[in-house]
Amino acid sequence: MKAVIGLLVIFLAGCTGSKPTQYQYYRFDSTPVTSGQTSDADTEPTHKTNTHRVYVDQVNIIGMADQQPLIQYVTQHKVHIANYHYWAEHPKLLLTKETLSSLNNAGFSPVISAHASDIKPGDYRLLIEVSDLAGHYQRGAILKGAWHLYQITENGNELRHVRHFEFKSALSQDGFNALVSAHQKNWRKLMEQLHTELRR
Repeated sequence: MKAVIGLLVIFLAGCTGSKPTQYQYYRFDSTPVTSGQTSDADTEPTHKTNTHRVYVDQVNIIGMADQQPLIQYVTQHKVHIANYHYWAEHPKLLLTKETLSSLNNAGFSPVISAHASDIKPGDYRLLIEVSDLAGHYQRGAILKGAWHLYQITENGNELRHVRHFEFKSALSQDGFNALVSAHQKNWRKLMEQLHTELRR
């Protein structure tokens, strides 16, 4: 009986001594970047810059970044998928929301394509495809992909512009918080690129 009680005490001591795993969830900061410059994506417009709507498809992520854990390239041929560090929601949803918010703040009239109604000639359709959304052991945060901008005509969607993009942002320090901040910087760079094209 003493042996059983001894084993039970050891087992209980082991259970109380170990900490439970702490999962961490990340999202983009909703406040503007304080780098001395404010992009047009960070300021509230006084008027709409374009009367035509921009219909935004859900951002498409292809490859291994199409999942909720954060991704890092550890070496040239080795990838680390985080065990305890996750986007607060799937990155497809996060990036789609960021795109809608950025276009709205820049004075455009964005609508998610799934809710499209009253489509008129002159309106736009935007498709963003992301092929890389990861941290890199040397280059910081990496964002790669392509966007397609269509203009709606009487005859259907006409492709107006296709552009491949690749952005890199160094991390301000080690850790996942810095990685997420660098990802947000990259997305803002992409949004500025899109704003320029839509204003032409």
